[in-house]
Amino acid sequence: MELLDSERGQAVQVGAILLFGFLVIGLSLYQATVVPQQTKATEFGAYLDASDDLVSLHNDVLATATRGVQSGVTVQTGVQYRPRVVFINPGPPTGSLALTDSRDVTIAGVDAVDGEPEAVRTLWDGGARTYESKVLRYSPSYNEFDGTPITVSGASVQREAGANVVPLGGQTLVSGNRITVVSVDGRIGQTAARTPLTVAPISSAARTVTVTNESDEDISLTVPVGSNATAWSRSPTADRLLENVRVKAVSDLGDGADPTNSLVRVTLNGSYTYELRLAKVELSSSSAASTVASPDGQYLVPVTTGASAAPGESTGVVVEARDGYNNPVEGERIDFTVTEGDASPTSRTITTTDDGRAGFAFTPAGDADGPITVRASGDLDGDGTVEAIEQTTYTVPLVNGSGGGGGTGAGDDGSTGEINPPNDYEGDVVLEGASEVGPSNEVEIRLNNTGDTRTITSFRVSFHYPDSNNKFASGVEFNGSPEQPIGGQQYTLGSNAVTLQGNQTTPVSVTFAPSGVNANGDFFILTVQFDDGEFATYFVAVP
Repeated sequence: MELLDSERGQAVQVGAILLFGFLVIGLSLYQATVVPQQTKATEFGAYLDASDDLVSLHNDVLATATRGVQSGVTVQTGVQYRPRVVFINPGPPTGSLALTDSRDVTIAGVDAVDGEPEAVRTLWDGGARTYESKVLRYSPSYNEFDGTPITVSGASVQREAGANVVPLGGQTLVSGNRITVVSVDGRIGQTAARTPLTVAPISSAARTVTVTNESDEDISLTVPVGSNATAWSRSPTADRLLENVRVKAVSDLGDGADPTNSLVRVTLNGSYTYELRLAKVELSSSSAASTVASPDGQYLVPVTTGASAAPGESTGVVVEARDGYNNPVEGERIDFTVTEGDASPTSRTITTTDDGRAGFAFTPAGDADGPITVRASGDLDGDGTVEAIEQTTYTVPLVNGSGGGGGTGAGDDGSTGEINPPNDYEGDVVLEGASEVGPSNEVEIRLNNTGDTRTITSFRVSFHYPDSNNKFASGVEFNGSPEQPIGGQQYTLGSNAVTLQGNQTTPVSVTFAPSGVNANGDFFILTVQFDDGEFATYFVAVP
């Protein structure tokens, strides 16, 4: 009996071993087949998240380029697997984010129209202008899922699918009659499972230049796209470009599938007129310090239109320094010199503000009888020579009487055909004077309406120059209105409208922000619009 019992015990042990073997085999099969499938599904989801992040990054590049506001996004370049109790996940993969070497961006056949300043027409004279730009390339590296690279340029974002290119968003190079060229620079550090990136403005598209081709020849734009150029030129992105009647062709430059050497040329019909915007942004890891310097100034344009002056009364002129992207440059030193006529001061050096502008206030002598000529110049590019496009000249005619003014022929920005004209006819609204009152940042201006009752319905302060404490104002209130930015558009006053009774002088308050601004000795340019649609612009010098 003992022997029979012993044999039955051995059978139970053998059965247990067999069951354990089946369990091990089942677990092994699950690890070898099911876990990789689950891993692949997780990685596919992470790839989709990375695609969405890069589309958002492309949108941020355009927003930063056109609005001048820093932005950023975190790109999921790796995978976070769900934890497992029994089974084993593969090691966490991390893809790479890198910027390609700089490639040339070329704009050729572009002429600035006659209405643009002379310096702009000199710069955009039909010849080829070249800039540099990089392309961001995301190369995924998953354990199971075979993800293809995604590229982000200043013009588009797309996924490479073998010999094809799949757009993930719309192109931003040409839209209607607007051309937007964004140059990308910067440096990307080491990537992690989630990599935060920052897009910072270097030269934001604050100005637009109207261009065409004077000979009705083609305009060409050559830009890097970071993908197979041949495939890009045949992709849905190119097809949508060709739906624009102004686009004649989209072609590659025969550089094959090398993603660091992929240039596409867009050919435009030069008989049309276009609005050209240029910008430069820096793309970098959020933890990295900036490595991209702001571009130097390249040319100078006049801002003041139709200026006039009266003997013994202060007036002024304003100029704007711009870089090679046609955008304002801060910190440029502009030398103003009275070259003809009797006025004081005879010279002064003014540094451009954040809107690229510098203003010079001067007072013609009481017995002056001829025009005052003021030259503004600066070595913007720092090459030791002041070139023709780095200077501009104002010839300001003298008129009798005090400065003031109604004016007609205003443009959309509130500029007038004549600034501070004399009281030559009934109906002029004359600036009789200005003084600091109340808080140091409040100015009272006195407007004498020499005609029937009129109402000021909108205002704009296009320029402010501090003299007493060198603190620039960022905003301004007019007659208690909400604060408006310096250099902004005409603001409709609504309930803060100012009624100017006929043949009376009305005081109006102008308050600068922030509160630390001291208006004593400052100079600013104020444009108002009346209820009859006419504009008046005043050069106001606070004693």
